[in-house]
Amino acid sequence: MNCFDSYCRQIIRPPRRQYMISDLGPKIRFLQTKAIVRVDFVFESRNIQLNASYFLTKSKNHRCMIYLHGNASCRLEGIRYAEVLASWDINLCVLDFAACGMSKGDFITMGVYESQDVIELMKYIENNFGKVDEFMLWGRSMGAVTALLLTENSKIRTYIVDSAFSEFRQLLQDIGNRQFGVFSFVLYLAIPILRRKIMNQAQFDINLLKPIDKLKQVIPNKKFFFVAGKSDNLISYQYTLKLYENCQMPKKLDICEGDHNSNRPSTTLQRIIEFINEACEFKYNQEYQIRTEAYFKFQNQHSSEEEEDSKLQIVLSEIKTPQTKQQFISN
Repeated sequence: MNCFDSYCRQIIRPPRRQYMISDLGPKIRFLQTKAIVRVDFVFESRNIQLNASYFLTKSKNHRCMIYLHGNASCRLEGIRYAEVLASWDINLCVLDFAACGMSKGDFITMGVYESQDVIELMKYIENNFGKVDEFMLWGRSMGAVTALLLTENSKIRTYIVDSAFSEFRQLLQDIGNRQFGVFSFVLYLAIPILRRKIMNQAQFDINLLKPIDKLKQVIPNKKFFFVAGKSDNLISYQYTLKLYENCQMPKKLDICEGDHNSNRPSTTLQRIIEFINEACEFKYNQEYQIRTEAYFKFQNQHSSEEEEDSKLQIVLSEIKTPQTKQQFISN
């Protein structure tokens, strides 16, 4: 394998994150008395089988946040937000992108074909769990770019964009400058070769991967929350500033402490939750109630007090239940 093949592989075929299904946690968890039920499923997009999990809550409406993980990651990345979102009656869906985690597939495409997969996922959710009142996307790195590429999708209103790049070719050049210094011109000359290899193997053009262009238009009923870590040495927060400055729609910005892979501070998470819930009112969603009723039947089953207490002790031994919304955010 020559250096071009190796560099190309780093982009479109990074190491697959391995994990066990048990790493997803309990199927049923509780937020005080609110039950959160995890439903695992496989859906198909581009003739590739993709794995996902949906964290359901009993709610009068159906709000769905889809978390989109970064390069060389998997759906485990987003599970930490299941409970805080459930406290606001928002369901969380996490997936393994193609060639990641437990999903099939050979290549990632830095958001290009992943955006198509998200559309198929949205269709699956509505077909199986009922009409969705609001779709939201929360993406990090490659997942954030995926979200931006879906700016024109009318079903999505809210975007949390964490550590996205503005133009992929520019990112490659900047990484070359940092890694090779005065010899960075070598990478610059090699980019056309790299581009052809990626086009041949993964069928996308790095020259056309410019999520910033999606923000240079005004689309009604859209809002964006941009996040980045000050110490990010992979995708500099300067890219996020550029995206924010070019966004022509309602927006907020949070440049916080941390690097590319850091958990975001509780203050940032609090701002995101407030942003998500700004001026949102929804009608009672009867279809959602009917389609998800079966998942919560365990709460209606009658049994002796001793049996119920036994079940409760088992559940509580498996899960740490936050006492308040603020407490979970602080953790």
